Order: sequence, then structure tokens, then C-alpha cells
Amino acid sequence: MFALLIALAAAAPEPATCLIVGRQLDHKVVDEQTLMVRAGGRWHRSVLPDGCPGLQPNRSLVRREASPRLCANDLFEVRDNFTPEVFSLCRFGRFEALPKGTRP
Repeated sequence: MFALLIALAAAAPEPATCLIVGRQLDHKVVDEQTLMVRAGGRWHRSVLPDGCPGLQPNRSLVRREASPRLCANDLFEVRDNFTPEVFSLCRFGRFEALPKGTRP
């Protein structure tokens, strides 16, 4: 059993520094520490290095860079969906690919 766990850990790819996400970021909020981001038909987990107070499923993420490329340490704002209120400024962590077919 222990050897199987070591083999699975060794087979897991290193977390990516950047992803190609296109114009619109497809994401799901897990909690104030974790986001799921979709890129290339696959979901990735991003553990936010400083956390992100105010991050909730019913709020919008607005990236500071309008690039199709999303990288660790890129900044984003957590905003209200209906007012100009900004709750926090946060940064993405590295992106750990989930197994294909896994949904958050």
C-alpha cells in the first residue's frame, strides 16, 4: 500500500506556474484559500498563497491583467456582482491539475 502511494505521488505532475485560460476565466470558489480554475478542458486547484478574505461563490473575480495567460502571483480583485464594491485584492497560487474528468 505504501509503495502504491509513493508511485502515485511520483506520477503526479508538478504544479504549473501558468495556464492558458482564454478571455474569460472559468472558476469555482472552494474557500478563502482555494480556487478551482479550468484550462485546456481540465480543472486545476490553486491554493492562494496569502488566502483571500471576502472570497465567496457569489462574488466576481476580476483579473488585473487581461491576458489569455494566467500565472501564479497574478492579482485579482474580489468584487460584488451588483455594485462597484471591491472586497479584497488577492493573488493566484500555482496550479495543480486534477485528474481528467474530475469536476470541482
